[in-house]
Amino acid sequence: MTTSELTEIGASGGDTSGPLIELKNLNMDYQTKEGRVSAVKNVNLVLDRGSSLGLVGESGCGKTSVALTLLRLQASNAEITEGQILLNGENLLDLTEDEMRSKRWNDISMVFQGAMNAWNPVYRIGDQIREALDIHWPEKLTKEQVRTRIAELFALVGLPEEAMDRYPHEFSGGMRQRATIAMALSCNPQLIIADEPTTALDVIVQDQILKELKKIQAELGMSIIYISHDIAVIAEVADKMGVMYAGEIVEYGTCEEIFHTPRHPYAWLLLSSTPSITGPRRKLAPLVGEPPNLMNPPTGCRFHPRCPFATDKCSTDEPVAEDIGGGHLVACWNYDQVPIGISEMDSEEG
Repeated sequence: MTTSELTEIGASGGDTSGPLIELKNLNMDYQTKEGRVSAVKNVNLVLDRGSSLGLVGESGCGKTSVALTLLRLQASNAEITEGQILLNGENLLDLTEDEMRSKRWNDISMVFQGAMNAWNPVYRIGDQIREALDIHWPEKLTKEQVRTRIAELFALVGLPEEAMDRYPHEFSGGMRQRATIAMALSCNPQLIIADEPTTALDVIVQDQILKELKKIQAELGMSIIYISHDIAVIAEVADKMGVMYAGEIVEYGTCEEIFHTPRHPYAWLLLSSTPSITGPRRKLAPLVGEPPNLMNPPTGCRFHPRCPFATDKCSTDEPVAEDIGGGHLVACWNYDQVPIGISEMDSEEG
């Protein structure tokens, strides 16, 4: 059996019309000893087939919590209190655990944060990928077919075929991450969630991995959700971007729109506080303060205690996402006060 025939067998079916993923008014809380934590609030997202979406924000803003709910792998103390997660129009929250298990790997897979360090050191890389194929591939594969499939996956991520017979300690960090991506691709999912896929890698390897993911997406026509705290990384690899703060999507639009003309103060400050090695020198606008305690979040806009543009209304009334043109959504009462673009440095030294 050829690699193309294997790929065709493994490809997920289902409805091919309409968006691939829709999150509708998703709300999720964590129950802790100290009280309930409102970790995900009123999240609405749409991901089309073959497209990519980036979720960006500070640590603890809810990015990974949203990703884990997509796979129904949220922590045991997590409760989805409201909303829908539609995959090809089917609500994943209505499925039994056995039905959901059949969706993982085949329809949605995930490159977990720090996953490159999760390889079992006493088993060969190829044997560990084979385990995923044995469990989730729709048909039983022979030993030769498994090797053919793994070789195909390794070629996609830029690894030599013979690497499947090596142990994890024989791989560099970048090679382990590529193998992790190969495993996520093993059953031809429609969607891959990449949670900080280049964590702990040097900038050169980061760039290689991200370019590899974009290339794979184009070749296979799949969708990707990228998760990162680095807004510049998201702007480089994704089509659209959702900026998250304190469990909410505060701005949503194309990466070009948000990167060049952010309208929410939080997105503007994220970009203004990010140094650049290209273009003219500019002042860095610091993002002061800390994210709120989500057991007792601020009233009104959750960002207002840190916002330089906040007014009295921001502390009492919760903003509703408004379409300011072409599907560019902003949840801010004073988005028209946010400067267009990033201020440039005028002084000699700065």
